[in-house]
Amino acid sequence: MKSGSSRTFFPPWTWAVHRPLLVVAGVVALVAAGLTATVIANPYWQLDDSVDRSIQGINWGPLALTFPFFSWLGGPGGIYMQVVVILLVLLLNRRALMLALAAHVGGLSYLIIVNLVNRPRPIASQIVRITEHPGSTSYPSGHLIFITISASVLMLCLGYRYLPRWAIPIGWAAVAAIVLTVGIDRIYVGAHWPSDVLAGISLAVAWLALVTSLRWFSDRALEPSRP
Repeated sequence: MKSGSSRTFFPPWTWAVHRPLLVVAGVVALVAAGLTATVIANPYWQLDDSVDRSIQGINWGPLALTFPFFSWLGGPGGIYMQVVVILLVLLLNRRALMLALAAHVGGLSYLIIVNLVNRPRPIASQIVRITEHPGSTSYPSGHLIFITISASVLMLCLGYRYLPRWAIPIGWAAVAAIVLTVGIDRIYVGAHWPSDVLAGISLAVAWLALVTSLRWFSDRALEPSRP
């Protein structure tokens, strides 16, 4: 088959799906929907408070040095992060561009849900400390949505293309470590409740699983560069 054809960017449309990923998307979406309904019914959870205080009571040592960077990356630096990710995909694996763009559309869920739920952020009388005051609404964590999506897109679109097979689990472990660090950061600085963090991760994972389950987006993107 000749290379460089239009199918490099736009393969023939198909409704074919990877069923296991579609099931994952549905299950995680139900988790996110359940969290959202519960938070709308009762914005304050005692469990949230306990977990928040526990995390804030830990000395995170050198890990805490990364918190300002991740706070910036998921906030003011978010647009730069997404642009860099799209450019890297465009330069290094153009056939994955549609997957990368579709995945980043999932960030729109934050704009919809944050205004729908309108949950107050933690206040000083509820938790140990508040060192960041990003705004009035707390649910879900936009930092977790945007960073989870961008880190996963790098792994999906570039990791599967260039990493050897044995390194794929290591790549996903790195993504998980980044997401976990961001989650700890958002709780540690007092910007979010733990359930906000869980919701942000759930929304991002559900959308990523849905988009990747659609073979029109994912098959060419995930094809390795080697036999």
